[in-house]
Amino acid sequence: MKKIILCLMVLGMSVGAFAQNNEVGLVVGGFNGLSYKKMMSENFAIQTDLAVGFQRTSIDWLGDSELITTTGDLLDFVINPNFLYNKELKYGIYAFAGGGASVGLAQGLHASASPITFGKFGLNGMIGAGYKLADLPLTFALDFRPGYAMLLNVKYEAIFHAFDWHLAASVRYCF
Repeated sequence: MKKIILCLMVLGMSVGAFAQNNEVGLVVGGFNGLSYKKMMSENFAIQTDLAVGFQRTSIDWLGDSELITTTGDLLDFVINPNFLYNKELKYGIYAFAGGGASVGLAQGLHASASPITFGKFGLNGMIGAGYKLADLPLTFALDFRPGYAMLLNVKYEAIFHAFDWHLAASVRYCF
């Protein structure tokens, strides 16, 4: 009886995988975290990632009346919503393109100074491809996200501009 119920559940999930509008999973690469995708229509989707990332950077900033150059890691905590045009090609393969925003916090790490926290605001594009499994309700995707970011620090009255790009891979469960 347990085997029959399990087979029916797997069959039901796999038959309905393409008809489902929601996907939830993980994203790894330039940043790592949770990923959610909602199909709004046949070809349009909203994808949101809540993630943590690391970047190697060099920033000059004025700290206590002296110029300090921060060369090291920039730790990002971001939410990244994107609006996408999603086109199914053949055999479960699909392509997507769109853009969105990045909002969050970034912390610059410096060996001789305490960490400095910045507010992060940015815009990004997104282009990639994915594959939706026929037998299981899973999707796999790879994407490139070029973008622009502003890092703001009120205490030091500092604004920094940066090219903010990420390569990412994701796996999501369809429901």
